[in-house]
Amino acid sequence: MSRPSLAVAAAIAIALIAVYAMRGPGGPEHDAPGNFDYYALVLGWAPTYCASEGRLRKDAECNGQVPRAFVLHGLWPQYQNGWPENCHTATNPWVPGGVIGAMRDIMPSKNLVIHEYRTHGTCSGLDPEHYFSVARQLYERISVPPKFKATGSELRLSAEQIEREFLAANPWLKPDMISVSCRKGDLLDIRVCFGRDLAPRSCGPNEDQRGLCRASEIVVPPVEH
Repeated sequence: MSRPSLAVAAAIAIALIAVYAMRGPGGPEHDAPGNFDYYALVLGWAPTYCASEGRLRKDAECNGQVPRAFVLHGLWPQYQNGWPENCHTATNPWVPGGVIGAMRDIMPSKNLVIHEYRTHGTCSGLDPEHYFSVARQLYERISVPPKFKATGSELRLSAEQIEREFLAANPWLKPDMISVSCRKGDLLDIRVCFGRDLAPRSCGPNEDQRGLCRASEIVVPPVEH
């Protein structure tokens, strides 16, 4: 093998090691159902999603007849560093129609329900019915601040201000249990962390605020009515 080829091979090996390290201790072989450290509950801000790909996809979440603010984007099993995805299960990760229908009030998109179970739910060690039952339980535990329920006009807030609104509405939350994500300066989602026992807990490096949103001011697009 020539020296340039050796250099390329070494670079690829280093890159793979870095990817595996981000996935968590031991790499992808640890992506087994039930093997994770905590959950991140992800509440997506529908107006941001619907202003871009959601409307192009004609997603049910973006039906203007039903104004939507925060919807349940997902419940993600996390490693302390990195996260598992698409875990292998003994049976086909099929989500029954009854489960999908029962989630449509807080997860309006059928495709989202299916995607979230296949990508994240399979790593929880729970079947679809129990996984989405836990997701709903945690979703309903979060009180959305009034400012985000009736926003008919654009808001501009810092990540810290958004967090303070949620902390005030949910006194059981602590600052290290919540983070704010943005995309191109627009509010994307709120992430709240829970332990495997479903008790609130501090988030890991995955939810480091500096990695999720560096904008000094976040635009919160209005809820369409």
